[in-house]
Amino acid sequence: MGMARDILLLCLAGGVCALDSTAVWQLMLSQPLVSSTIAGLVLGAPEVGIFVGIVLQLVWSGAVPVGARPMPDAPVGSLSGVWFAATLLETNGFASPSFCYLLGVISALCIALVGRHTILIEREISRKLFRGFIRRASAGEKAFPERVVAAAVAIAFARGFILCLLALVALALIARLLARNPAFSARDYGLTLLIIEALGAGVLFSVFVRRSRTRVLAFAGGLVWAFLVMNLSQR
Repeated sequence: MGMARDILLLCLAGGVCALDSTAVWQLMLSQPLVSSTIAGLVLGAPEVGIFVGIVLQLVWSGAVPVGARPMPDAPVGSLSGVWFAATLLETNGFASPSFCYLLGVISALCIALVGRHTILIEREISRKLFRGFIRRASAGEKAFPERVVAAAVAIAFARGFILCLLALVALALIARLLARNPAFSARDYGLTLLIIEALGAGVLFSVFVRRSRTRVLAFAGGLVWAFLVMNLSQR
């Protein structure tokens, strides 16, 4: 019952954050650090929300909406990632806390990238509604702009709610599968540091690289850099 309540509250938060992105208000609720903190408070684990939110805020700091290019759905990804990390932390003997945090961050990044495509679908539906309104207005028929606006707001909320729900259901299944496996080795702490450092270096390098094709090289360079740092630090 507690898990169902948490999922429902997070899905509602996902819909609200989707509205905050562009559709209605812009109170910074959709920022990864804010949405992650909200998720942490809902789950009763504010420290998890703050930790995951700080990392995600740094990762998406270079993402800027240019023209009609859709942004990654960072808020829904943040909400889902915090829930995943908090759920894994409650699994006794699964892995070290650092590895649970890492899996939460990675899942948040993946969901945010998938959510970008749902934003395109939302825009297309809203565009069709607006074109229908223009067509009726041009033909002299009764047209109600407030209905178009209300429909667009409802679509934005529904997209955030449904995407968050699907993400949490998928992560719940993954969490169950991971819980059945034996505990990870103590080396997972080193793996965590390696990937976190690679993400940080990749974000730093991508500040100077704006082409999507070369960003892959930037993150690969970050991975190599983190690997070298770890090896040198062990000597």
